[in-house]
Amino acid sequence: MKPDKQRQLIVFDLDETLVHASMADLGHPAAFAFPPYFVYQRPFVAEILEELAANFDLAVWSSSSREYVDAVVAQVFGDRYPVKFAWSVERCVQRVDIKSNSYVYIKDLRKIQGQGYTLDQITIVDDSPEKIARQPKNHVAITPYLGDQNDRALLDIVEAFKLRTGTTE
Repeated sequence: MKPDKQRQLIVFDLDETLVHASMADLGHPAAFAFPPYFVYQRPFVAEILEELAANFDLAVWSSSSREYVDAVVAQVFGDRYPVKFAWSVERCVQRVDIKSNSYVYIKDLRKIQGQGYTLDQITIVDDSPEKIARQPKNHVAITPYLGDQNDRALLDIVEAFKLRTGTTE
């Protein structure tokens, strides 16, 4: 399906942005399991997807495995909020992080241009700014979600996007 040229694309990260996966039970019900993980959905995910899907195209890009991305997207987005694509680690660019002497997976948003969007139509919501280092102007930062049932960070994100489209009430 080709994107509507008038609509902008919001790309969501998964881990610590929309969900938190933990091998330990956090003391409240998980949204679902992806063994060996309990997966906790950030509060207000369904509400923000409902709100944003009316005015934006949605997509997912995670630095997790293909199997995990597919499972989480099926649970969180399902058929109700179709995504233009759901990418996993194989679409990331692997680089050595000299600060930590480990690898970081970069999400180079120029790769999305092949999906019919220009860079100025793309915004990514991610808790890890180092993963969006190549296009920081396209990044909407969000605090990492670690399973807190009282988290309200997604509500702020919705307000920021409403301001962009002039749909505030």
